[in-house]
Amino acid sequence: MRVDRSFWCKCLTFFTGCVASVALCGPLDARLTFSQDGGKSWSGEFPTVVSGAVIRVRAAYTIADSWEKRDVICASIHTDMPFASHTKKLDHGGYMQRHPQYWRSSLENGAYVWDLNTGGLSLGTHVFMLDIGYWRQNEKGKGCEYITDSQPFYIWVK
Repeated sequence: MRVDRSFWCKCLTFFTGCVASVALCGPLDARLTFSQDGGKSWSGEFPTVVSGAVIRVRAAYTIADSWEKRDVICASIHTDMPFASHTKKLDHGGYMQRHPQYWRSSLENGAYVWDLNTGGLSLGTHVFMLDIGYWRQNEKGKGCEYITDSQPFYIWVK
């Protein structure tokens, strides 16, 4: 039985695509969605709100890391302008909102949900950043490599 060259080319293309898709995902993958109705419905679209509105931000994450020892996963959202629900002013001038339970086990997938109060933001477009990550640990339990996924998102205040 002979297999023609086009069949092998198709197989090689399929295999290359599979390898590339796994490589692009990385060990930590976070997906952002937003709700303006208290979590009844969710959308991947960046929200447009009036100042003072509360937006629910959900960061669902998947950990595909074969590293055996991992520290807790931590997450925060931050921007350069003060907003009503920020929990900390950063040394470099930004503002951060930590989740009330800002760390969780990195041994399972999960999600963080914040109520982001836009009070104090001026009219216009505001850039926020989701930072989520954990430390891989060496055999002595010390952090040796930080694994992170940072994603910008935008809120339009009208």
